[in-house]
Amino acid sequence: MNGANEFFVFLVCVTCGIAGGFLYDFLYCIRYPFQAKWVRYVFDALFWVLFAGIYLFVAVMTGMPSLRFFTFLGCIGGLFLYLKSFHKIVAFFARKVYNGVTKRRKDRNVCPRKTHRAQMKKS
Repeated sequence: MNGANEFFVFLVCVTCGIAGGFLYDFLYCIRYPFQAKWVRYVFDALFWVLFAGIYLFVAVMTGMPSLRFFTFLGCIGGLFLYLKSFHKIVAFFARKVYNGVTKRRKDRNVCPRKTHRAQMKKS
């Protein structure tokens, strides 16, 4: 394997790590409402199994050679790159959606008669 092929494999592994970051955020959003520790452990184990599946799928489809240390570093680097860049964008939009849903939920739970009384007291 020459240097150009190794660089291509490294970039594929970085991309795989970024995809793993998106997967982790997705699973985090699903497990967030649950407070039990065992739920966190189950979802973390599920993440690692799915991430390994993604890596194996990409490795087979691109014809990567055997697992080497730089492929491991590429995946970890991709996860780190995701956390330092894309995660902030995803977290920003998730916060916007969460705040919008929370505001609508609070507005929906208000009794119409109470708001009518409050408006009459102000007048």
